[in-house]
Amino acid sequence: MKQIASIARKNRTGFFQYFIIGLFLFPLYVIGQSTLKLDNKVVTVGETLNYKASWGFFTIGSASTRIDKNLYRIGSNICYKINIDGRTNGLAKLFYVRDKWISFIDTASITTHKSYRSIREGSYELDEQIHFDHINKKAKVEVYDKKSKSFILKKNYDTPENIRDVVAGFMVFRLVDLSKYAKGETFNVNGFYEDEGYKIKVIFQGKESIKTAKGAVLCYKLTPVVPKNHVFDGKDAVTVWLSADKSKSIVRIKAKMFVGNVWIELEN
Repeated sequence: MKQIASIARKNRTGFFQYFIIGLFLFPLYVIGQSTLKLDNKVVTVGETLNYKASWGFFTIGSASTRIDKNLYRIGSNICYKINIDGRTNGLAKLFYVRDKWISFIDTASITTHKSYRSIREGSYELDEQIHFDHINKKAKVEVYDKKSKSFILKKNYDTPENIRDVVAGFMVFRLVDLSKYAKGETFNVNGFYEDEGYKIKVIFQGKESIKTAKGAVLCYKLTPVVPKNHVFDGKDAVTVWLSADKSKSIVRIKAKMFVGNVWIELEN
């Protein structure tokens, strides 16, 4: 557990941000991928999914994703409101984490119009909101200033077309029609995190039946080629299993980290 906390202290953005971004969402953090064919019928308003994270015999964290049962209007756009919450628990409570992401995502294009994140990790705190301008291909990033008690401009970023934030990336991952892919086929996604851009290749590994607490589940297996970073051990460090049914829920994630393997399992 001290090893995990040590990694967290060395990373300005906080361990659990890497944990959620890297495991749930890393392949699709902010993408401008117009060629992917998405099946929007997978989206179920009111859906809540709960996950637990374990390291060896220890339960170290939990996370949940929730699609609000109501639709929201951002400008002239009708949007889903999606929340992702992550926290440490068990022995990992020694390193306090309470992180939250909220995004308003276009119901038609699954692009992001507005997003917010609240990060509480040990002594590190961040409140940030982003406004996405799809016409001018800009993302305006604002951070909360305690002195003025308001959000102030951090920077305007240039973005590719069809920009998506971390939560919309999570959505897209589930909306890709994997039934049309053959084992070994790949698709690329363009990413952007803070001030760094990258392109990630995702490899489709076919179908695999995995054992869970609720029985065997047939899944699609994916392995994103992870860029070099301070948390994951190697380019093939992350494996993702999505249920091979209509929902394509993330059932399991395995991450090879420098402190050992971390697993995320769907609980409901």
